Amino acid sequence: MGHPAAQLAPVQRPLEHGLLVVCGLALLAWLALLPRVLTRLDPLTGDEPFYVMTAISLLQDGDLDESNNYAQRDYEQFYPPDPLPPGWQGWPSFPRELPPHPAHSRLPGLHTKHGLGLTLLIALPWAALGRPGAVLVPLACGVLLLGQMFLLARESGAPPGVAGTVALGLALAMPVGPYALLLFPEVPAALCLIYAVRRLAAPNSRPWQWLLAGGAIGFLPWLHQRFVFTAAVLGLVALGRWLRARPRWPVTLAIAPALAGGLALLGYNLWLYGVPWQRTADHAGFNGLAGALNGAAGLLLDAQWGLWVVAPVTILAVAALPWWLEAERRSFWIALAAVAPYLALMAAYKVWWGEWGPPARYLVPVVPLVAAPLGAWLAHARWPGWLATALLWGWGAMLTAIGYLDPQRFYHHPDGVNKLVGVVSGRLGVDLGRWLVPFQPYAQSPLDERLLAALIAAVALLLALLLVGSPERSTRSPDRSALETP
Repeated sequence: MGHPAAQLAPVQRPLEHGLLVVCGLALLAWLALLPRVLTRLDPLTGDEPFYVMTAISLLQDGDLDESNNYAQRDYEQFYPPDPLPPGWQGWPSFPRELPPHPAHSRLPGLHTKHGLGLTLLIALPWAALGRPGAVLVPLACGVLLLGQMFLLARESGAPPGVAGTVALGLALAMPVGPYALLLFPEVPAALCLIYAVRRLAAPNSRPWQWLLAGGAIGFLPWLHQRFVFTAAVLGLVALGRWLRARPRWPVTLAIAPALAGGLALLGYNLWLYGVPWQRTADHAGFNGLAGALNGAAGLLLDAQWGLWVVAPVTILAVAALPWWLEAERRSFWIALAAVAPYLALMAAYKVWWGEWGPPARYLVPVVPLVAAPLGAWLAHARWPGWLATALLWGWGAMLTAIGYLDPQRFYHHPDGVNKLVGVVSGRLGVDLGRWLVPFQPYAQSPLDERLLAALIAAVALLLALLLVGSPERSTRSPDRSALETP
């Protein structure tokens, strides 16, 4: 029969080679785009400066009270001179006095309402290299995330070529691509989520893999407390694995950091707020049922921030979910259980669109998981399926390229006008934007138009289901023991 290592080599070599290729291509692409992003999106804007201000407070003062940092105008460390220099290419206007984002804390002073996770990741890189060093953190997370997407697609039955195509296509385009070059917690959160799902679904894991999975679960709500329910679900799945494991000590390596992360967050909230949870006053609050239904539709269909507007290939991913279920039941059910409460929370959130940032911000942590259904289906798809995938992905890729050429186009004021689609309209001489429907409240379309948009989306999903078809009963994911990689 030959040596076992020799039997596994034909499977491992193309897998590892493909993994390195796709990660290397993404790294080169993002590094090439980074100078343009740093130039056009200067100074830091949206939520980005507040993560940096907390890092500055930690680095300079060794504390989390940012009162003195705002009083000293430490944000001028990442602000351009006043007046702006000749040939300035960054934001044409911005507040010269940065207004803080304070938590409704019981403590004296000023403490950020944002999660500390990203701050802890970027603090030392910021100290060493400033903004470029800090941005290398989400960029590195993006490369690792792409590798996880590749492996998830492989485990769902996709050959290396299909898995690499799916992973690259999803990672470099919206909504994931732009956030790999920005100081937001979305891409690190996506990496934690997909790694935890993969490892909890794997039949076997090595001790260091259990440790990393537990660390990912424990760190997830530190990136933002909107992930607390997702982390809790993943923690319960890990506990179930521990109860069934023989021996139990390797799985304990996952339980310990996951539990430590959760307990530490409870302690932090008690210290900062006096209660075990973050006060809802720190954020915009939540809608009732009608608002949550509008938010759920808007997350997908909103003219400026809707996922299906900027990444319509994800419609096919939803239609292909049964293929994932057929190919890899464990990862499917774990992902569904972890993602469902997060999606419900984001739909009910009053500012579900994420405000000042590139489109579909709050869906970035979820989108990488669609590598599994797309990979499982495309591994068996015929040419019409591949053609539809190419056309739908091509639309999103075109809009993403328009944004990369001028990253300021990724950002929208809530006026219902999509800048990216506007560029396409200008080139074609056809107003494509008039077909888009705003769901966010500041430029909300009438109810009948939103209902019509939802009906059209339902028809599109039905057509996608017909195109994708039912999974083949012969669908099998590769032997995961032969694909034992991080």
